[in-house]
Amino acid sequence: MTDPPGPLLASGRAADVFDIGDGRVLRRYREATPDTELEARVMGHVASVGYPVPKVHSVDGADIVMDRVEGSTMIESLEAAPWKVLHYARVLARLQRRLAQIASPSWLLADTADPEHHHSVLHLDMHPMNVIMAPGGPVVIDWTNAAGGPPGFDAAITYVEMTTFGTTTTAERVGQEVFTRAFRRFRGPRAIDAYLAAACDHRLADRNLLPDERVAVAALRKKSSTRT
Repeated sequence: MTDPPGPLLASGRAADVFDIGDGRVLRRYREATPDTELEARVMGHVASVGYPVPKVHSVDGADIVMDRVEGSTMIESLEAAPWKVLHYARVLARLQRRLAQIASPSWLLADTADPEHHHSVLHLDMHPMNVIMAPGGPVVIDWTNAAGGPPGFDAAITYVEMTTFGTTTTAERVGQEVFTRAFRRFRGPRAIDAYLAAACDHRLADRNLLPDERVAVAALRKKSSTRT
């Protein structure tokens, strides 16, 4: 497909989401095509054990067709009701813990993974913009980066992303600090701190990282090294 298949609903750093009718959306990657077959397979795997993700209908190259999930993203909900910051931080931490309980299938693990250790499914991009607050409960979207590994690493990635996300106003910065501190407390400091340096390195290797974010991640990386 080359022409826009329907109204544009959302546009991220790597993909666009279009409404194609019949309660479905098309997620289309713009440049280098990731392994969309693997992404769909991961979503099917976690859905099979009751984890909240959109149902995938088809995959074709850079395109994934899935159910449209009605509702605002968690970040939009936070902006509309900032006094609920602790509630949403707890919701995100619970989603992380639920995912950590899903064992990673062998086909999702790297060849170097130690079979003696527990490995769970990792989202590796779970933040308030990738959670939709649907009427039936929160739904996690955008599984492009999913992998298998230690669950603490996933929690640390989320913490790094939220801590270093660019803000423009004092109110945003205060809200960000309250949210990230609450998430760390609800998710468990040990789970995050054990993988904080590795999570920073992982983020710094992301070519889509914005310049200001790169500076912030590098500073957090230095801070994490000082702690140890």
